[in-house]
Amino acid sequence: MGLKRGDRVGKGQFIRLLIIAGALFALIFLFSLSPTLSEWYMRRIYPVVAAILSFVSNIFPFSLYDLFLVLAVLLLIGLIVSAIIRKISFSRFLFSLIRFVTVMVAWFYFGWGIAYFREDFYTRSDIVEKRYDPEVLKDFTVRFIGKANLCYVDCRDMDRSEVRKEIESLYRSLCEPLRISYPNGKRNPKPMMFEPLYSKMGVSGYFGPFFNEIHVNNYSLNFTYPSTLAHEMAHQFGIALESEANLYAFVICAHSDNEKIRYSAYVSTLRYLLNDIYQFLPEEYESLRASIRPEIITDLQRNREHWLAARDESLSAMQDKVYDGYLKTNKISSGQANYSEVVGLLVSSYDILTERFR
Repeated sequence: MGLKRGDRVGKGQFIRLLIIAGALFALIFLFSLSPTLSEWYMRRIYPVVAAILSFVSNIFPFSLYDLFLVLAVLLLIGLIVSAIIRKISFSRFLFSLIRFVTVMVAWFYFGWGIAYFREDFYTRSDIVEKRYDPEVLKDFTVRFIGKANLCYVDCRDMDRSEVRKEIESLYRSLCEPLRISYPNGKRNPKPMMFEPLYSKMGVSGYFGPFFNEIHVNNYSLNFTYPSTLAHEMAHQFGIALESEANLYAFVICAHSDNEKIRYSAYVSTLRYLLNDIYQFLPEEYESLRASIRPEIITDLQRNREHWLAARDESLSAMQDKVYDGYLKTNKISSGQANYSEVVGLLVSSYDILTERFR
């Protein structure tokens, strides 16, 4: 069977593609080496990119990110199948594959992913990182638990639309002390296209960088919803590290006048603090846990059982490995453990940020 017209790729086409791909990958590599350059991009260029992408995505009520990933996978499979059954030549397959990878990588990094290379929280906020000290950790935990106990409220009845408005308002009013640009596009939480599947993997929310979209799993319990939403919003503001997004979510929710949002800040962060106490101060764990209000312990246990009821062990393990690898690829050496590193950020910044927001 003869090749279709235009099936072969000319040498000039290949060379142009390789030059463009090489230049884009070299530029991304340059950003990865320079936090200062990446910070400039995220402060000057990214807000424009976010505005454009979120404007497009907000035209549609469904997730463009989810649809885009499905179409991208189908396109890649179709390309491979076409090459196997020889509907296209190897040169056309290679050309199309390089073009596909180049577009996906460039879109990801220049659309948002350069955030992984920017300056860290301490540099951006002029806060000095505190070295680990067992007494400091214990004292902070005692104070934190005391505040959490005071913040407890029953969240079984919650207006999520009002929560979204309140958190948006908080980001707008606190953007300067948080050192973020506002508005950085529009924030309109989208439903997950494959919510049951994500629930089986234990995913409570995610940010879709290709179209600047926020997703929050409606399976989540009410008292975790504000913190999860604020976390994903932090990603849209260009905060890539999970620990920093957790910190921003805590700060935003903790400064709300809405008692349910405030409680979400403390109860959602408390489990990370307890994990660190269990790991670093095991002899203090039981006494500190016993000082937590029984209602809060009940909420934490209820949340754990809620997600375990939906969890599929194989899917959850696969998702953990994939996301761990993804984070490590983007210069987060701790991988998924980065979520719990919010404790170090909190210990170093809690008092300073509280003072700034007065």
